[in-house]
Amino acid sequence: MATDPFFERLLSATPRTTVTTVLVALNVLVWIANVATGLDPMTPSARQLAMWGGNYLPLTIEQPWRLFTAAFLHGGIIHLAFNMWALLDTGRIAERFYGHAQFLLIYLGSALFGSLASLFFSASKVVSVGASGAIFGVVGALLAALFHKHHHLPPALVTSMRSSMLMFAGYSLFMGFVSSHIDNAAHLGGMAAGALLGLVLAEVFDWDEYRRQASGRLMIALAAVVAGAWVVWQMVPVRPAL
Repeated sequence: MATDPFFERLLSATPRTTVTTVLVALNVLVWIANVATGLDPMTPSARQLAMWGGNYLPLTIEQPWRLFTAAFLHGGIIHLAFNMWALLDTGRIAERFYGHAQFLLIYLGSALFGSLASLFFSASKVVSVGASGAIFGVVGALLAALFHKHHHLPPALVTSMRSSMLMFAGYSLFMGFVSSHIDNAAHLGGMAAGALLGLVLAEVFDWDEYRRQASGRLMIALAAVVAGAWVVWQMVPVRPAL
């Protein structure tokens, strides 16, 4: 596979997945800082996570920055380990598909919309944390590329990745419906945002389109994230802090 011209060009265009590495490192460093200040490494309390910037409607209404900080907090080492494994597995591919800047927008934009979606469901009642909304956005962007631009990709890669991505999303969403501890609203919100961004942004493997349109599409996508987030924010139910 490594000698295939497609993969050689993809690796040449993005030799290092720097953004993925930095995001994983940030998530791990935040967890280490959490534990160093007294949070339980296995099951931190909701109050502790809220103090560190967890997403909880009564607090987030007054402090919107929690929409982002919550995506870098985790409810214990198992939660962190699973999410970082998923981020490494999907992020390195997505970063090579979309390039550094576009991948970062997919990740942060999906984290934002995952947190916003959660405000209407889980985060309206409990403190919501985790990178899974952003990771589902990465999966959504990959699926957008696999379905929308499949003719630019090796058929064997499309078949393999479609199956694995759909299985990952399906299993995770199923577990979210049967477990009250999993925030499916964040998953679905992040995945929808990532898929839409994937349709707007230019893929690196579509060489001609990427060279001609990447910068312009990135600006359009950024503007869409800002405008869309503002619209959704206006719809969030106002509930004062207790």
